[in-house]
Amino acid sequence: MEYILYLLMQYKYIILLPLAVVEGPIIAIIVGLLCTRGFFNPFYAYVVIVFGDLIGDSLVYILGRWGKSKFFHNLSNWFGFTDLKMERVRIFFEANPNKTISLSKIILGVGVAGIFMAGNVKIPYNKFIGICLVTSALQYIIYIGIGLLFGNAYLQINQYLNYFASVSILMVMAILLFFFIKSKL
Repeated sequence: MEYILYLLMQYKYIILLPLAVVEGPIIAIIVGLLCTRGFFNPFYAYVVIVFGDLIGDSLVYILGRWGKSKFFHNLSNWFGFTDLKMERVRIFFEANPNKTISLSKIILGVGVAGIFMAGNVKIPYNKFIGICLVTSALQYIIYIGIGLLFGNAYLQINQYLNYFASVSILMVMAILLFFFIKSKL
């Protein structure tokens, strides 16, 4: 973590964009702390972080939309996600794109899967990026605000974010295991 602080203090906005693409929430909290110490302008940092998050979301969306591989098809069939079930997911995503994409972005740890599915079911990109923009804009106001107010506790906050992400991943794995066992029985 000290390396990230050093990189951010040394290279500022140049390194902020790629870090925001990879891991936005904890970077936003750290940047909030660095804003209180005068290393970043909160407005510029906010714009860069939201832009980086949108780049990351777009890459995952593109992978979901055009990255259909035999491996993914076999893996989804192995978990019991037949073409009929994927069609139901597609219908659900099309009927509720705001809910599904926003929740995918908010729930840490499993959000990538929801964004991947948004691309896979071919949600129009303009609609997808608009929902992501609004969600990211609100989300990063909160994260940077946490950093501004409680930035010195970023290690503890990172630990809680990791716990939340771990619990989310375990819940999704349990649900997938349930569907796998159900499909085999």
